[in-house]
Amino acid sequence: MSSKLFTRSGAPRWLAVLALAGVGLLASCGGGQVTPFAPTRILAFGDELSTIEPDGRKYSINAFRQITVDGVLTDDPTTLDCTRNPLWIQTVATSFGLVFDRCLGTATTAGGQVRAQLGHKVADLPAQIAGVQGPVLGEKDLALVMIGMNDILEIYAQFPRIGRAELIEQARVRGRTLGSLVNQLATSGPAVVVLTVPDIGQSPFALAQNLSTGDATRAALLTDMVAAFNNRMSVELINDGRLIGLVYGDLEVQNEVKFLASYGLVNVTAPACKDTAVLPDCTTATLVDTATASTWLWADSLRLSPVAQARLGLLAQSRAQGNPF
Repeated sequence: MSSKLFTRSGAPRWLAVLALAGVGLLASCGGGQVTPFAPTRILAFGDELSTIEPDGRKYSINAFRQITVDGVLTDDPTTLDCTRNPLWIQTVATSFGLVFDRCLGTATTAGGQVRAQLGHKVADLPAQIAGVQGPVLGEKDLALVMIGMNDILEIYAQFPRIGRAELIEQARVRGRTLGSLVNQLATSGPAVVVLTVPDIGQSPFALAQNLSTGDATRAALLTDMVAAFNNRMSVELINDGRLIGLVYGDLEVQNEVKFLASYGLVNVTAPACKDTAVLPDCTTATLVDTATASTWLWADSLRLSPVAQARLGLLAQSRAQGNPF
């Protein structure tokens, strides 16, 4: 019996504890064991950091299909391959043997749906969830959520007309809203892995704001807003370890900036894509000199490169497989 059913039905917590104890007794007597979580459907909610367009392009650095020419494996510059340079959501899906509808690769059927969309904010999350196709969300579903970057940017655009304290409070309010929405999603059936918003105060956009405005504290303000949003969201989440897995995307980006060499990075301050290659049209053929998809942190001024996406994907994969969903 899954103790999640008790939580989702509103039964008293002591009843869920008894259910868990019963499972433990059965296991200790050889009468049963905990079954690893194995979702049959995976759903991606959020903004462009988790978006695959219908044609397979991503808001990162897209890779080409590889072909063999004269016995040498090389890129075909005429055809993109959406399975290469995967987004974090793809890394998680692959670990469960699933693929998304917008990037089948060699698969013939998709067990995943991409509901995330460019520019979406917290207020758009309910519509994304409502738009899921097929059966009602249930315990064999895994929902991946990362959203809030565009909320931070929208709030930040009010500065300096609105003061710093008010901006931080607005970010905190939206974080609370996101936490409540994630709780509703988790208690409706699926297991949920949610990533905090990456620290865009470390981004090329933020560093450029320091210079263009003559205010060297702009980047720090963005970091403070991201922290307020993420902290409030995290506090709001149901914290019982069974419904929701939390991954700290902001701390991961901060670590990559601080310890870049340990992550194999050589540039954490500039966009890898040329200005003329506006995402999602950036590819490995449209990078600035010396930039690579595996050694630069940022694809453009705000969106993450494949190597950063991969790191988030591994963390989310570990959480999805390790949590007792």
